[in-house]
Amino acid sequence: MKVLILGAGRVGGSLARALVNNNYDVSIVDQNKNTLSSLEEKLDIMTVEGHAAHPLSIKKSGADESTIVIAVTSNDEVNIIACQVAKREFNVKKTICRLSEGSYTDNLDIFGENVIDMVISPENEVMNHLKELIIHPGTEQIEKFADGNVSLVCVKAKKKGKLVGRELKEFKDDMPETDAFVASIYRDGKPFIPSGDTKVKARDEIYFISSESNVDQIVNEFRDKEDDFSRVMIVGGGKVGFSLAKEIENDYKIKLIDSNEKKCSDLSKKLEKSIVLHGSATDEDLLKSEGIENIDIFCAITDDDETNLMSSLLAKKMGAKKTMIILNNPSYLGLVPGFIDIY
Repeated sequence: MKVLILGAGRVGGSLARALVNNNYDVSIVDQNKNTLSSLEEKLDIMTVEGHAAHPLSIKKSGADESTIVIAVTSNDEVNIIACQVAKREFNVKKTICRLSEGSYTDNLDIFGENVIDMVISPENEVMNHLKELIIHPGTEQIEKFADGNVSLVCVKAKKKGKLVGRELKEFKDDMPETDAFVASIYRDGKPFIPSGDTKVKARDEIYFISSESNVDQIVNEFRDKEDDFSRVMIVGGGKVGFSLAKEIENDYKIKLIDSNEKKCSDLSKKLEKSIVLHGSATDEDLLKSEGIENIDIFCAITDDDETNLMSSLLAKKMGAKKTMIILNNPSYLGLVPGFIDIY
């Protein structure tokens, strides 16, 4: 299948790597020649230097009726126009458009009928994922289905969990009123489908399906009851950091750190209850003065992988209970200790 990616930034580059690894025929358009050259050296893809929404760029990529176009530049308007050009001029099979502005997402018809087939928002996806992990302590991963009514949850069993050492069928004895289904278990890095006779072992990664309202109760069956989180420190005031703070600031005590003074000033006006701090998250004195030892979750979600990694290591060393980071470069994955959650 032919896939045309418009925009070779972090999102576009990650998509290209994933699709090539799954044997898709990938081409990518961007104005940055150096970025394209770097991708071309590492991946078996076709690159086109040019504007993502220009008909000539799309034509050079070989787009036709069998092509899926994924417009993921950092500019909503460019992505929209690119999808319009791809559909109307080249009659492509499908268009996927990255949009960060909610008002666009709610009014797709104004851009033309069937111009945009699917909308994605990586920033919102990451923000919602982080929010779910904060709301549900002890979970490793949460995916939502059926308009959020059904959750697929991953939890790592711990020695003191009620079900550890017992058979899965005993779950009903503990929670007769709760509906849940254990779909899969990862043990020693290998997945298998369990039966009712399967005994739960410590460090098993258990994937279960349940309603949203039962998630915390079920998680507590597989590990110690987790203390509720109340203090969250966010590093990075970009779209993800700001949105996360805005979403949870009414229920949690939030401190947000950013190195850009002007951005901090803007954020302090937009956020009602969060404390906005100007400085570096790798500044030990700053973290100490802001009570890092009392922080329940330290979220490093800047655009810089090195800042995210180093600040989280420092935060953990100084007493933060849980650390979460965003990494864009897969080369760093092997350097990350087990106590840091990666997204």
